[in-house]
Amino acid sequence: MQTVEYAQAREGGTRPVPSDAQMAQAIVAHAYDVRLKDMRAFTRRGPRAAFARQLAMYLSHIVLGMSVSGVSAAFERHRSTVCHALHHIEDLRDDAEFDRTVLYLEAVLRRATGGAA
Repeated sequence: MQTVEYAQAREGGTRPVPSDAQMAQAIVAHAYDVRLKDMRAFTRRGPRAAFARQLAMYLSHIVLGMSVSGVSAAFERHRSTVCHALHHIEDLRDDAEFDRTVLYLEAVLRRATGGAA
């Protein structure tokens, strides 16, 4: 997986992200009206950005087939944080409306990445 380079990654509070994970972030950011800068920040940046980040982690794992370690590296979060995010989103899928949203985002990400995983 390729890494997207940013000239001023740390200055802007963002970091390089593997390109497929970057696509997951962009899709979720658009769907939830969250700035990519906030999703890619080293800090939590509030509940809305944190939730969007969790969902992007989940999509990266489920749709892109990234391992927990891969997601952890891509999002620069501890493995336990990624595991928490995956379980949290999976639990929320019991809600039919949220599940439909996730299914839609999964389909969008598959199309955007050329049907990966």
